Amino acid sequence: MDNDEKQELSGALLAEFYVVTRRDRNLIRHMVGQRIGRYPEAADLDYMTYGCIADIERILTGQLNAQSNEVSKVKERQRKLFEFKKDKNYVKKYVLEATKSFCRKKRYYWGHGKNKPKLEKGEKHKERKAGRAARTHYSGDANQVDAWLSSIAASGLNMQSFHHDTIQELDDFLKESGLNDKKIRCFWDKLEGMTFVEMSEQDSLSSSPDKYRKRYKRLITQLESQSGKLKDILMRDYG
Repeated sequence: MDNDEKQELSGALLAEFYVVTRRDRNLIRHMVGQRIGRYPEAADLDYMTYGCIADIERILTGQLNAQSNEVSKVKERQRKLFEFKKDKNYVKKYVLEATKSFCRKKRYYWGHGKNKPKLEKGEKHKERKAGRAARTHYSGDANQVDAWLSSIAASGLNMQSFHHDTIQELDDFLKESGLNDKKIRCFWDKLEGMTFVEMSEQDSLSSSPDKYRKRYKRLITQLESQSGKLKDILMRDYG
């Protein structure tokens, strides 16, 4: 793909992005409402929808206009242009996945011990049962921590699934295990089902997915010696 083709495809992709976000704005709004509408910060869904689209646009234009020294962004631009070239529906798929990512980020900031439900009013997080794989996959072998956490995410569990006391206890456990704030954020993002590419995209600096892959590997190594306690905390609500 030569530079002229890259420029042409980049312009066409961005134009399609504006078409999709205008045409499917109500769908995006519906997705935002379903995923984060219960938070007081998202009371104005029209405003949140605007913010979601603006955030996706910021990331996308940053990649399409990436400089040669911004390696991860250049790679993402190449990947997006390749996907767009072979699939005319790629942009809509990308926007909808990016909307989910936006909501995951907001849930982390708003729900991670900051907006706890008011128990005296009978409020609680909506809980979902852990899938059979999440309950039985873990055998206690420290080497299976990564695979077990992945099975939990695949079963549909995320931060919304846990009681706020469990979230707080797990957060305390991660800190006591020696994880810094960046590793704790990486842990929650992975549990939410985020890919390493998505983690790098939400970074304000020019970061590569490999940076987050290595960070996750290091935090898993730190947790291996206390894997039994990790399992007990995560599965307490679903025993």
